[in-house]
Amino acid sequence: FACRKESEMSANLAKAEELIALTTRLTAMVEDDISTLKGKRPAMLARNEADRATAMLLYGKAAGEFRTVASVTALPAATQTRLKTATAKLHASIKEQSRLLIRFRHVTEGLVKAVADVVVARETPTAYAKSGAFARAGASQRATAMTLNQAV
Repeated sequence: FACRKESEMSANLAKAEELIALTTRLTAMVEDDISTLKGKRPAMLARNEADRATAMLLYGKAAGEFRTVASVTALPAATQTRLKTATAKLHASIKEQSRLLIRFRHVTEGLVKAVADVVVARETPTAYAKSGAFARAGASQRATAMTLNQAV
């Protein structure tokens, strides 16, 4: 019985070490994304999408092994501390990444709305002709590149 208990303990410890390694790897990926976002290159996030998806899948599977508090408390204190530290660091990185992504989304949505408003304003007639139909706007009233630039 003691041998079986020891075998379970070493398997649980190996799973914890794997989870710590995956958490550290995922944290590094998120921090790389943060530096990409801070460098104002959000389009570059797509370059690591496959690796990120694989790491998230592996992390989810490994984290699933530690769903209960008992499975974590059975670990040695040093391993528990390392696991908690790695997880806290990952959560902090994800929070920062989310903050930056929300900021970029807000800016992008603002740009799209501004361009759409200019296009709608350009396409919408401003007056009726004597016949009751919409009057065509003259060339002088159309939006130019300078107008679009100022609107955006």
